[in-house]
Amino acid sequence: MSVEFLNELENKVSALITTLDSVRQENARLKQEVEESGSMAQEIESENTRLKKELEALRADSQSNQDKMNMAAERIQGLLSRLDTAVQQ
Repeated sequence: MSVEFLNELENKVSALITTLDSVRQENARLKQEVEESGSMAQEIESENTRLKKELEALRADSQSNQDKMNMAAERIQGLLSRLDTAVQQ
Protein backbone atom coordinates (compact mmCIF):
# COMPACT_ATOMS: atom_id res chain seq x y z
CA MET A 1 0.00 0.00 0.00
CA SER A 2 1.33 3.36 -0.92
CA VAL A 3 1.31 6.44 1.26
CA GLU A 4 -0.90 8.22 -1.27
CA PHE A 5 -3.48 5.45 -1.09
CA LEU A 6 -3.47 5.59 2.71
CA ASN A 7 -3.80 9.40 2.67
CA GLU A 8 -6.71 9.13 0.25
CA LEU A 9 -8.32 6.45 2.40
CA GLU A 10 -7.83 8.59 5.51
CA ASN A 11 -9.47 11.56 3.77
CA LYS A 12 -12.43 9.43 2.72
CA VAL A 13 -12.83 8.01 6.23
CA SER A 14 -12.65 11.53 7.69
CA ALA A 15 -15.29 12.71 5.23
CA LEU A 16 -17.51 9.76 6.15
CA ILE A 17 -17.09 10.49 9.86
CA THR A 18 -17.98 14.15 9.27
CA THR A 19 -21.02 13.13 7.24
CA LEU A 20 -22.06 10.65 9.93
CA ASP A 21 -21.79 13.33 12.62
CA SER A 22 -23.90 15.69 10.50
CA VAL A 23 -26.53 13.01 9.93
CA ARG A 24 -26.63 12.22 13.66
CA GLN A 25 -27.10 15.91 14.50
CA GLU A 26 -29.87 16.20 11.92
CA ASN A 27 -31.47 13.04 13.31
CA ALA A 28 -31.39 14.46 16.85
CA ARG A 29 -32.88 17.75 15.62
CA LEU A 30 -35.66 15.95 13.77
CA LYS A 31 -36.43 13.74 16.78
CA GLN A 32 -36.75 16.87 18.92
CA GLU A 33 -39.01 18.45 16.31
CA VAL A 34 -41.22 15.35 16.22
CA GLU A 35 -41.43 15.32 20.01
CA GLU A 36 -42.41 19.00 20.09
CA SER A 37 -45.01 18.43 17.38
CA GLY A 38 -46.43 15.51 19.36
CA SER A 39 -46.69 17.67 22.47
CA MET A 40 -48.37 20.42 20.48
CA ALA A 41 -50.84 17.94 18.97
CA GLN A 42 -51.66 16.64 22.44
CA GLU A 43 -52.26 20.19 23.71
CA ILE A 44 -54.51 20.93 20.73
CA GLU A 45 -56.46 17.71 21.30
CA SER A 46 -56.94 18.59 24.98
CA GLU A 47 -58.15 22.07 24.06
CA ASN A 48 -60.48 20.58 21.45
CA THR A 49 -61.97 18.22 24.03
CA ARG A 50 -62.43 21.09 26.50
CA LEU A 51 -64.11 23.24 23.85
CA LYS A 52 -66.44 20.39 22.84
CA LYS A 53 -67.55 20.02 26.46
CA GLU A 54 -68.06 23.76 26.75
CA LEU A 55 -70.08 23.79 23.53
CA GLU A 56 -72.26 20.94 24.77
CA ALA A 57 -72.87 22.82 28.03
CA LEU A 58 -73.85 25.92 26.06
CA ARG A 59 -76.21 23.87 23.90
CA ALA A 60 -77.84 22.39 27.00
CA ASP A 61 -78.15 25.85 28.56
CA SER A 62 -79.60 27.22 25.33
CA GLN A 63 -82.12 24.38 25.16
CA SER A 64 -83.08 24.98 28.79
CA ASN A 65 -83.60 28.68 28.08
CA GLN A 66 -85.65 27.85 24.98
CA ASP A 67 -87.83 25.49 27.03
CA LYS A 68 -88.37 28.21 29.65
CA MET A 69 -89.30 30.70 26.94
CA ASN A 70 -91.75 28.23 25.42
CA MET A 71 -93.37 27.64 28.82
CA ALA A 72 -93.60 31.40 29.41
CA ALA A 73 -95.15 31.88 25.96
CA GLU A 74 -97.73 29.17 26.72
CA ARG A 75 -98.58 30.83 30.03
CA ILE A 76 -98.94 34.20 28.32
CA GLN A 77 -101.18 32.64 25.66
CA GLY A 78 -103.29 31.12 28.44
CA LEU A 79 -103.52 34.44 30.27
CA LEU A 80 -104.42 36.26 27.05
CA SER A 81 -107.09 33.69 26.34
CA ARG A 82 -108.53 34.09 29.84
CA LEU A 83 -108.39 37.88 29.49
CA ASP A 84 -110.11 37.72 26.11
CA THR A 85 -112.83 35.50 27.60
CA ALA A 86 -113.26 37.87 30.55
CA VAL A 87 -113.50 40.92 28.28
CA GLN A 88 -116.13 39.25 26.07
CA GLN A 89 -118.40 38.49 29.01
